[in-house]
Amino acid sequence: MARKMDYGKWAQVIGKYDLQTRKGSILSMLPSKVAFASLEGGEPRVRLRGLDAMQTVIFDIAVTPMTPSCGPTGPDFMFEEFVPVTPALQNVKLFIDESEAATHVPGAADPKGQLELGRPLTHRQHHIPLDGNVPAAENVAYMLQVRPEGDTRWHTMAAGVAQPSTVDVDINQFPGVAAIDVRVLRTNGLETLEIFKERKEF
Repeated sequence: MARKMDYGKWAQVIGKYDLQTRKGSILSMLPSKVAFASLEGGEPRVRLRGLDAMQTVIFDIAVTPMTPSCGPTGPDFMFEEFVPVTPALQNVKLFIDESEAATHVPGAADPKGQLELGRPLTHRQHHIPLDGNVPAAENVAYMLQVRPEGDTRWHTMAAGVAQPSTVDVDINQFPGVAAIDVRVLRTNGLETLEIFKERKEF
């Protein structure tokens, strides 16, 4: 499938649909700085529409089904589309034959709660837990990343987490380092924020 690439403020929307039953869902929506769009025509019966607070259409995209490289295809088709993000965007809806099949409302923009690095548990000395009271919220997800001293890259340890306090840092994955930087990123579908960062020395 031929694809073009654009830079800017986008959101990657992943979903699925069934034309026979006219049912579909939006599985995830993640912010992105680059968009990959198909140069081929989409399925005109299946459309993603972005709406503002007055339910005025901001964009209207015919989704392009993702076809498997081998094997038979069933009635369900997956799709991945990149949609433009503007301050006016309030929700994204999936339509099949002009009937609304699914709606995705981005999560709350303001993070809540506090985080800190905890003490390793007695029976798991190599695991540093994240302690805090950050609550789970609809359509909000968290990512845990670690950057060992001397490395310019952030290594993703966990992604798509509902609550950051449910994950920990396994320092066995970074043997011999003198220190690590730990951070947590929060995404609500439209933007990604760093909500926690702490350095741990050994």
